[in-house]
Amino acid sequence: MEKQNCKKRQLRGSSSLCTSEKKKQAKRQKCPKSSKGQNNSQLPVTCGCKEGILHLKKYNNEEECIFSEGQWFKPSEFERFGKKERNKKWKISIFSNGIPLQKLIEDGFLSSKSFKKSKVQDAKKEKSPVGLEQQESDEKIDDNQDDGDDDDEDDDDDGIDMSVFKGPTLRVTCGSGSGILYKCRFAKGHCGRCIRTKDVWLSPGDFIRLNKPDGTWRKDIVAYGIPLGKLIMKRVLEPHMINCDCEICEEQDQYLQNDDVCFVCDSGGDLVCCDECPRAFHSHCHLPAVDEDSPGSQWSCTFCVIKNMEDSSRKTQQEVLSSPVSQYTLHCQCLLLQLLHDCMTDPCTNVPGYSKNICGPMMLGRVKLELENNDYKTVREFVSDIRQIFNKFCTSTTDSDSSRMTSRLKEVFKKEFKTVFKLL
Repeated sequence: MEKQNCKKRQLRGSSSLCTSEKKKQAKRQKCPKSSKGQNNSQLPVTCGCKEGILHLKKYNNEEECIFSEGQWFKPSEFERFGKKERNKKWKISIFSNGIPLQKLIEDGFLSSKSFKKSKVQDAKKEKSPVGLEQQESDEKIDDNQDDGDDDDEDDDDDGIDMSVFKGPTLRVTCGSGSGILYKCRFAKGHCGRCIRTKDVWLSPGDFIRLNKPDGTWRKDIVAYGIPLGKLIMKRVLEPHMINCDCEICEEQDQYLQNDDVCFVCDSGGDLVCCDECPRAFHSHCHLPAVDEDSPGSQWSCTFCVIKNMEDSSRKTQQEVLSSPVSQYTLHCQCLLLQLLHDCMTDPCTNVPGYSKNICGPMMLGRVKLELENNDYKTVREFVSDIRQIFNKFCTSTTDSDSSRMTSRLKEVFKKEFKTVFKLL
């Protein structure tokens, strides 16, 4: 009973135990129909006193896409039909459920289209002076619209290798900021915390405000040099409907605050979620192991506990190494958790034969077990054991990728040791 209550509290964002399988199931319900039963390929639109239906497929093909009173219109034509031509920008004149189309474009649900007139239409209007006059008026309106289309995207392929965008994640950057975008969490610009930075989950809107406040997320957040707006047009990313009522869109302030997989072993299941950072762990993967039946309302992982420790004193490396492990248990645990994480998330874990390597989760797991059993007397013994694993591996493998991974782990160990123990 206590365990069930704990799970329920976590879904409200206040406690520790969460089930990633339930999260994933919720995310697959990406874009259900609205409560009105509106077809997801159509949007109800209004302009002035006129009502119509915008067909998304026709819109994306830059065709006459709005059907109203038995007629088909392009957006600029529907704007004139609704007697709003003086606005000279259909994106702010046409509304869907009270929201201007400009907002839907900014949120990534609609791509920005110019809707140039076809040659057939131009030829018809050239037949009469009235038509010619109307044509000049229409061109002025369209020019004004194009001038304001800051989000227009070139839909040409430009030689882009689309294979790099396959997979569940994208590495994204904006200015000096960087993060990992998880496609399954992407919803709209202002909701759906889909970008994982080092410290937190952010929506695209939050990410742009943090790194480039005067920018737009569709243009200024890029993956492999390609703006997210263009990736939406290429169907790499799929925005949710404006009236989507899935859990990502409805509960963005309380839902998906933590990772879907364990920080240590990179797999899902029943996870204990930290209340101070996005990390999540299997109870047995964390150090120290977490009691799943504990109903506590708040839980902080070892990383956050170390971060919050008030210790202004600085020590030398020799002082730390000669100290008993019992004095620095949390520090050793934090250091080992970081190594296990880097070991499992390194690309080298996918190389053939990696599981046979003596360096990695198997050997570091032995260090974890000995640390849990209090087998180390001093910090020096703990550090020495890890360094021996690195050295043995470097002399026993000829695989360049795995050697590179070990070299990187050694650098991580050196850097984190100095940071965690607050050395001089």
